[in-house]
Amino acid sequence: MTTQIVTTLIDEQIAEAAQAVPDDRILMVFKGLTLEDAMNQARMAHIENPAAWSGRAYLCGMCTLAYEVRT
Repeated sequence: MTTQIVTTLIDEQIAEAAQAVPDDRILMVFKGLTLEDAMNQARMAHIENPAAWSGRAYLCGMCTLAYEVRT
């Protein structure tokens, strides 16, 4: 017996994320209670310009900043 392979939601999200970021870059994400907290986390990770985030969201009371970083 054979069964069909079912694509899960996680598989779809991984495929979508792979298309969203160019091959020579990675996506780094930092969280904090405020925008400044998230930028401070990026600063501590040696992001050159923490104010130059490429995406921002507020999820469950947390500020999330995304940065596209060259590899």
